[in-house]
Amino acid sequence: MNIDNILNKLKNKETIETNDLKLLLEKGSELLKNESNIVQVTAPVAIVGDVHGQFYDLLKLFEINGDVGDKKYIFLGDYVNRGTFSILSFCYLLALKVKFPDQIIMLRGNHECRPICELYGLKTEIERLYSNTDPLDWFIETFYTLPLGAVINNSILCIHGGISELIETINDIETIDRFQEVPKIGKFTDLLWSDPTEEVEMYKESPRGAGRLFGKKALNEFLEKNSLTLIVRSHMFVEEGYKYHFGEEKCLTIFSSPKYCYSCNNVGAVLNIDQDLNRSLKVFEAVPDEERDLSFVKEVKK
Repeated sequence: MNIDNILNKLKNKETIETNDLKLLLEKGSELLKNESNIVQVTAPVAIVGDVHGQFYDLLKLFEINGDVGDKKYIFLGDYVNRGTFSILSFCYLLALKVKFPDQIIMLRGNHECRPICELYGLKTEIERLYSNTDPLDWFIETFYTLPLGAVINNSILCIHGGISELIETINDIETIDRFQEVPKIGKFTDLLWSDPTEEVEMYKESPRGAGRLFGKKALNEFLEKNSLTLIVRSHMFVEEGYKYHFGEEKCLTIFSSPKYCYSCNNVGAVLNIDQDLNRSLKVFEAVPDEERDLSFVKEVKK
């Protein structure tokens, strides 16, 4: 497998052959499974929220913020489903991971699991492009290897969803067995599904049916106990592309799917952290509909 050829094909929006797809997912899995549940990262670094198969907008993000290789990136999960180009989006990032293993950190989101992929797009896309569902199993096995979080300079925690009363310390995250499907309840689930809320000070049941809602007091206690200054998370649609919660700058949602589902009026955002941990945000609009070429979408024979 020539990784540069794979990257060029993907960037040109070409569907890669079945053998190359399997090799890429296997190679990516080998790299990911050797990373800890919490990856230690040194700034400077850029942080990206939900991508959701919006491949054109992912390429635009790199255009405005810099390519992997020139910059280090943390992706917070939800690479697939909802958008049209889940396979391209995940495979392109994984190919970048293979080429630049220390320059891109890929975390797991709540959409990186079999039930949601069967309902919200990836399975259907695989059936259309590859004439069978074998690749879905390969994707799921790769999703199981994705780390659960990253800590920047021992100060900033990056996760997909949020915290819960079951997660008191970073070490609680390190003890999770991540190489499996996301359970219905527990630390693993809360990490990928929880959201901040103004409704309570501590915790309450989430209306999503999974995870928890956590309040300002719960956040501050978690930050203090773990000597952190900030949690950066995604998982939540925000119209401006980013949102600080609780009237402070200690919990930040980043959402990187502009014109979400190709119907919303939101913009996307990316957060840049410099070597001194100063923060800057870049906001970007979606690629216009007329510039999204669908002609490449074709079936790949077995």
